[in-house]
Amino acid sequence: MSLAIIPARGGSKGIPGKNIRPVAGKPLVAWSIEHARQAPSISRVVVSTDDDAIAEVSRAHGAEVIRRPAAISGDTASSESALVHALEHLKETEAYDPELVVFLQATSPMRRAGEVQAAIDTLRREGADSLL
Repeated sequence: MSLAIIPARGGSKGIPGKNIRPVAGKPLVAWSIEHARQAPSISRVVVSTDDDAIAEVSRAHGAEVIRRPAAISGDTASSESALVHALEHLKETEAYDPELVVFLQATSPMRRAGEVQAAIDTLRREGADSLL
């Protein structure tokens, strides 16, 4: 059981709506969803968001959505807080505890096809507990 979590909050002030703005023909968040879904080792893709439009786009591109509370959705909220919230939510509501978590930033879409799976393969081959 491997899980991809993609944080994508809606309150960007620098570029309003950046996570759903088109980049090379797709909403920005869709690139990370697609990269995660292409990895055979990933069984679930979840987007953590506080925004209805991001949630809609994410579902349309094949991701599940976990609604992030306002307390961890502001300008000073860390991506790590979204990660922890999503994992705790899945554990509490579904008793879901993945063996591996892949954390992809929506704002870093420049990955080649297969890089997510290659990273997972490296992690497993090396017996590491994390890989950046």
